[in-house]
Amino acid sequence: MLVGLVLLGGATVFLCVARNIPLLLIGRALQGITAALTWTVGLSLVIDTVDAKHVGVATGWIGMATSLGVLLAPLLGGVVYGRGGYYSVFAMCFGLIAVDIVLRLSIIEVREAKKWLDATDSTGPSGLEKGAEADNQNSDAIPPSVSQLREEQSTPSPITAAQEKSQPSGLVAIFGPFIGLLRKPRLLAALWGTLVHAILQTSFDSTLPLLVESIFHWDSIGAGLVFLPLVLPTFLSPIVGFLGDKYGPKWLASGGFLLAAPFLICLRFVEENDLRHKIMICGLLFGVGLAIACVFGPLMAEITWSVLGDGESENREEDLATAPYAQAYGLYNMAFSGGSLVGPILGGFIRDEAGWPTVCWAMGLITAVTAVISVIWVGRPVAFFKRQNI
Repeated sequence: MLVGLVLLGGATVFLCVARNIPLLLIGRALQGITAALTWTVGLSLVIDTVDAKHVGVATGWIGMATSLGVLLAPLLGGVVYGRGGYYSVFAMCFGLIAVDIVLRLSIIEVREAKKWLDATDSTGPSGLEKGAEADNQNSDAIPPSVSQLREEQSTPSPITAAQEKSQPSGLVAIFGPFIGLLRKPRLLAALWGTLVHAILQTSFDSTLPLLVESIFHWDSIGAGLVFLPLVLPTFLSPIVGFLGDKYGPKWLASGGFLLAAPFLICLRFVEENDLRHKIMICGLLFGVGLAIACVFGPLMAEITWSVLGDGESENREEDLATAPYAQAYGLYNMAFSGGSLVGPILGGFIRDEAGWPTVCWAMGLITAVTAVISVIWVGRPVAFFKRQNI
């Protein structure tokens, strides 16, 4: 993650001094590499740290932070640029990178924390015997399968020649987990929902500032502040994550996409420069932000749940220790990055070719279709499709 942040600093330097297309492309390419490093490793670290029963709450907090970052960026950028100019925006970016590096250095990974906890248990006031006694009690309290897993990880076991021959190697070892993941309809539905969510969230970056400038004649500060109604509902993401842990992601994700459709379609009626239409656009954007809050956390948690499978396993810690969730979140990062790439291009292209009303119809249609997909496959598939093995 630190390497990713160093690359992010270099990318920001390129973007700050860029005065031609090649430098801008280099800066954006470095930003993409940074996202691949920090985002995938960061999510894997969270899943490795958080108890499996509270994945939804954890991803709710992540969803809130991510949505705040994506949606506050135009707001802060517009305000700072309007007040301080071009270089003030990049000064703010360098400051945020410095704070991020300090926070990353303060992280204590799970395996390091376990070493300290084990040392504390073994050197307690009752001596080594009580430490060993406590370890035995802890082992008894843990389900046998998890205890066996820990013993297998700490004690090397002899491997026969036949077993070595059966172990996957080369390309099979590298791409085998990815192929297995891509055969899960539940995971594919979550990745599709992530792609659509990213398209929806980032399509406003290229269309909303131009819309408020052309209709309401707002400057860069106003174009930034119009993102505020989209940001406010994201504070509900931890609550949505709690509900996802309790009731599952299906109805939250599908309900969020379904909720977004009418608000997106009604945005096409914003076309006059008066107070009524200004209130209308703020209210409709708040509804879209609420829908995004209902979608982000549950879909992120669904990546973990879909990898663990449909069965009700009593030993979720063992499943997490063996499941390829790091690769799954790599696919999640690809889906979100793909949506972030397609969103501004798609929104800007449709607006230039067919106008703002068509943008609203297109986004509303995409989210409505995604709501149907989420009902069928997100969470456990509905009975008919489960029987058909679809």
